[in-house]
Amino acid sequence: MSKSPPAPLTMPIIPKKGEAGPAVTSFDEVPRSPDPIQPTSPKRLASRVQATIAVTVRLDEPRYERMKTWGSNRRVTNQEVIVAALDRFFRLSDEQREDSIASLRK
Repeated sequence: MSKSPPAPLTMPIIPKKGEAGPAVTSFDEVPRSPDPIQPTSPKRLASRVQATIAVTVRLDEPRYERMKTWGSNRRVTNQEVIVAALDRFFRLSDEQREDSIASLRK
């Protein structure tokens, strides 16, 4: 049974240690167009792909069970339930929000 020669351990694209250099040594060396592109605001992404921030919510067991049962029966995620609840909360007046929070603290 003949063996083929082993594959080389270095790839031609990857420089060897000590041979690497910067792709551009200075921004002054980069050719500039006479008409610089004006920065544009990033396009609004669809709500499901927008950058998000993770938040942890601690729920007591009865609330969690209600949310889990309701959501699983309707194929709705906990994320969707909590976001919908927050949206509804922020549609309330400041006084209604304060009353709602105060009732939780009792």
